[in-house]
Amino acid sequence: MRRSKEIVILAVLLLGAVAFVLWYVIDRRATMKAAPAPTEPKVVGPVLDKPYVPLGGANEGKTIDFSSGQPIIKDTPADRAALEAALRDIKEAEQNVKFEAQPTPPKK
Repeated sequence: MRRSKEIVILAVLLLGAVAFVLWYVIDRRATMKAAPAPTEPKVVGPVLDKPYVPLGGANEGKTIDFSSGQPIIKDTPADRAALEAALRDIKEAEQNVKFEAQPTPPKK
């Protein structure tokens, strides 16, 4: 008899949870349907009216500075020297790196 009381209590709790979820979904749908339509579209993220700077081609190897909020293309000797130094550092670091393949385990 003890087990049946526990089962009845659990069944009542389950039915209560189902009833609450159904009520919540129905209420939410009614609220969303009754809400007025938005007059302005929502803007998510940055506004896309900023000027566009094509990469590569004429701007290849140049510095694009966004610190002022606008893209400013720079091609000074100091920028070129910094770029060449960075490329030399990368090539130097690549020389010491070697990846070896792991031996495949024998099939059983």
